[in-house]
Amino acid sequence: MMGTADPQPSMFYHINLEQYVTADHPMRKIRPLIDTARIRQLCAPLYADTGRPSIPPEQLFLALLGGYLLGVTSERALVRELTGNLVLRWFVGLDLDQMPWDHSTFSQNRKRRFTKSGLLERLFDETVALAIKQKLVSPHTTLDGTLVQANASHKSFVPMEVFLKPEEYKKRIRSLDAGPEQDHDPGNPAVLFRGERRSNQTHRSTTDPDAKLANKGNGTAAIVGYTVNGLMENRHRLLLGINVESFRGPASETDGGRTLLDRFHWKHAVRIQTVGADKGYFAKSFLTALVRRRITPHVAAKTTGREPIHQRVRRLSRTLGYQLSQRARKKIEELWGEAKCWHGFRRFHRRGLLQVRDEAFLMGWLLNLKRLATLLPVPV
Repeated sequence: MMGTADPQPSMFYHINLEQYVTADHPMRKIRPLIDTARIRQLCAPLYADTGRPSIPPEQLFLALLGGYLLGVTSERALVRELTGNLVLRWFVGLDLDQMPWDHSTFSQNRKRRFTKSGLLERLFDETVALAIKQKLVSPHTTLDGTLVQANASHKSFVPMEVFLKPEEYKKRIRSLDAGPEQDHDPGNPAVLFRGERRSNQTHRSTTDPDAKLANKGNGTAAIVGYTVNGLMENRHRLLLGINVESFRGPASETDGGRTLLDRFHWKHAVRIQTVGADKGYFAKSFLTALVRRRITPHVAAKTTGREPIHQRVRRLSRTLGYQLSQRARKKIEELWGEAKCWHGFRRFHRRGLLQVRDEAFLMGWLLNLKRLATLLPVPV
């Protein structure tokens, strides 16, 4: 017999959010790895001892992390998810009778407390320290950089010598309307760049001055973005370091890679034995820097370059360790693809180098938690 829906809803429900989170749900595996007491301890110096009680800071961080895990990077969309997504409510710790906060809560707390505190960097470092403690980190690593689009458009670039205020810039680009008819859309005017040579030396974005015109070469179109560098250990694809640099060509990857290596040694006092990388790192200064740090360079070799360090890397290319490093090197590309396709890392949503670095540390924290959730036993 065909059933029918009951049009009369119940007046009272006896439910628990726990029953809506399945045993194999990723959030159930990740949640025990997050120490909320530690987050409160790190946030304590940022709050006054008197006054009205604030929103618990650990819930703000859990909401941001859960939103990126679901691919929700907009604060307004995150509030909508907190309203109707029962699993996300359980992850954050909001009961059914608690309303989510206003979307401005996230931006105001970042601006007033979290951005300059380095909290996300410390949370990322603590996941790396946990992996080292559990003996999950290999001494064989990979360096790679990727371009991430900034929250700015090509239309925001103006010559530096006539760097204008936003209001004056809007008037300027309206006067450059290239359409056959006058454009009456002040929010997205039509601007003709044909014949105008623009570069990072002569132009700057009025929306995000730290963002630069960047491309990967080979005739590809330039985007407004940043260079994100990552240091990955080869055994379990755990990120040992992540950082954001303003685009400066190949130097933003090689210099950023050296910074990540030094930072990892200083933070965790663990020696790295080998570093694998693509041909973009086959530069004399970078290879020499690795040798001085007593790190074996497993960098993809070019046919150009006649310096002794170049010849040394070519000789290493015949060894088994080099070949294994080059095979494992492609795993970091999978990490970038995972972050961009599933967690909204294709484009930054904040502006300014300091803010986008926080966003990168949040992404690194999330990716490491996903790895650790599959490697460590789930607490009973």
